[in-house]
Amino acid sequence: MPIKIPDQLPATNILRRENIFVMSQTRAVSQNIRPLKVLLLNLMPKK
Repeated sequence: MPIKIPDQLPATNILRRENIFVMSQTRAVSQNIRPLKVLLLNLMPKK
C-alpha cells in the first residue's frame, strides 16, 4: 500500500531509501485509489 505525499516533500528520498512505497500526489490523481480510514482510540486517557 503506497503512502501518498506532496510532490516536493523533502522526506520522499528518505522514505524511498528505507524501501517504503511512496506515491506523489500527481501520480495518485491518475490512479483509482480508495482512501484508508483509520481510527485511533486511547484506551488509557488518564495515564
